[in-house]
Amino acid sequence: MEDRISELPDEILSHILTMLSMKDVLKTSILSRRWCNVWSLRRDLCFDFLNVFGIENELNLVMSRHEFAKRVDQFVKKFKGIDIDSFLVNFKLDCEQSSTVNQWIRFAVARRVGKIDLLFLGSPCTHRTTERDYFKLDFALFLETDVSALNHLRLENCLVRNPINCDFTPFKNLKYLSLEDSKLDETFVESLLSNCPRLEELCLFFCEFKSSMPKIVSSSLRHLKVPGCYYEYNNLYGVDVNLILLDCLKLVSLELDFVELASLEEGLDTLNFNTPMLKSIEFSVSSKMELNTFVPLCATFFPELEIMHVTAFAMDTSSLKLTQPLKHLKELNLIIYIDAEVEYDLLWILNILQVCPLLQKLSIMFRHPNLSKKQKDIRDVEVFFHGEVKVIELRGCLGNWYETEFVMNVLKYAHKLEQIVVSPYWKGVDSLDWESNPEWFESGRERMIEKLRCEEVEKEKLVFL
Repeated sequence: MEDRISELPDEILSHILTMLSMKDVLKTSILSRRWCNVWSLRRDLCFDFLNVFGIENELNLVMSRHEFAKRVDQFVKKFKGIDIDSFLVNFKLDCEQSSTVNQWIRFAVARRVGKIDLLFLGSPCTHRTTERDYFKLDFALFLETDVSALNHLRLENCLVRNPINCDFTPFKNLKYLSLEDSKLDETFVESLLSNCPRLEELCLFFCEFKSSMPKIVSSSLRHLKVPGCYYEYNNLYGVDVNLILLDCLKLVSLELDFVELASLEEGLDTLNFNTPMLKSIEFSVSSKMELNTFVPLCATFFPELEIMHVTAFAMDTSSLKLTQPLKHLKELNLIIYIDAEVEYDLLWILNILQVCPLLQKLSIMFRHPNLSKKQKDIRDVEVFFHGEVKVIELRGCLGNWYETEFVMNVLKYAHKLEQIVVSPYWKGVDSLDWESNPEWFESGRERMIEKLRCEEVEKEKLVFL
C-alpha cells in the first residue's frame, strides 16, 4: 500500500499532506526515500498549538512559548519547498521572539506566499499588559524581495508604525487586510489605503490609535469593519474613536460601533460619508435616542441600504418612534440584550416595519432572556399593513407577554407573511452553540399558544420550536 501511495502524482500527495498536522507531516520523511522530501510539497503551512504540540499536550503558555518558536523554526529551516500558498502562526508570541519570527516572514515572502496570518494573541489567548507584549512588526521585511503574490495579510497583537521611506509598493496586489488588537499609527492606515489600488476588504478590530480614527479613502474598498477602536487617555483608559470621513465609492458593507450620542450630535456637521453603493450595515446602540438618531442617518448617507444588523444593549424602547423611511431595506437582524430592570415592548419593532416598506425578512434574537414577573394583558395596536415581509424569526423566547403581543399583531397585519418562527434558542457573543431557558419548555410555550388560540389568526404560518 505504501508503494502505491508513493507512486501518486505530487499534486495528490500535496493534498494528502494538507490533512495532517505539522507534527505528523515531519514524521512522513522517515517512511521511504521518496517521502524524505515529499513533505516539502505541502503548500499551506499552519502553526498553532495542536499542529505543533499535538492534542495530547496541555497548554503551559510560559514554558511552551519558546518551545513553540523552536519547533516552528526547525520546520522552516528544513522545509525545501519552492512555493507556498499560505503561512499561519496562531500562538501567543511577543517581542522576545521578534528575530525568529522575522526569519519566518522572510521565509514565507521568499516563497511567493499569497496569504499570511500572524495571530500573536494566540488561541486560547491571554491579555497583554504592556507595550512590550505587542509584537513589533518590521515592514521593511516585505521590501527585501518580490511579494507581488501577497493578497491577504492578517495581523493580531502587533505594534505597527508608519515605515520611514516606504512606498508600500510590495502591497500593490493586497486584497484583504485585517489588524486586530493592535497598536497603530493613523498615518499608516491612510498611507496604505492610498497605495493599495486592489484592496477590497479592511478590518480594524479593537485597535488602538494615537488620537483618532484614520480617514478611510479608497477607490477599491468594498468591505470595511471598524468595531471597538479607541485611543488611550492619560495612559488610564480607552476613549472610543469615531469614523468621521468615509469616501469609498465601491463600498457595499460596513460594520462599526455606534458613537456616543453626545459625540454624534457634536459631529453631525462634520460627518463626511460618500458610499453610494452601500448595501449592508452593522452597528450597536444603547438607547432609543441613539437608534432614533442613527437610523435617519442611514437613510440619508446610505440610500441604497438593503441589509441592517442592529445590536441593542439594555435599551428602553418605550416611546421610540422612527419616521424617516428606509426605502430599500430588505433584511433586518436585531439582537437585543435583555436587562431585568428595563421594561420591554416590541411595538417599536412594528414601527420599524412601518418605515421599511420593502422588508422581506425580519430576525430578532433576545440574548440572556428573562421571564417577566408581571405578565401583562395582550393589547392590540393601531391598524397597520405590511405588504412585503415574508419570514420572521423570533429567538430567545420565554413566553413573555410582549413576545405574544408581537406575534399576534404581525400575523394580523403582515399580509404576505409565509412563516413566523418562535424559538427559545439564542447564541452568546462569538459562540457557535445555541442556548435556551428551560422555562420555555416548562410553561412559556403553552402560555403563548393559549393566548394565541383565542385570536383569529392564520396559525398554519406559525412554527413553535
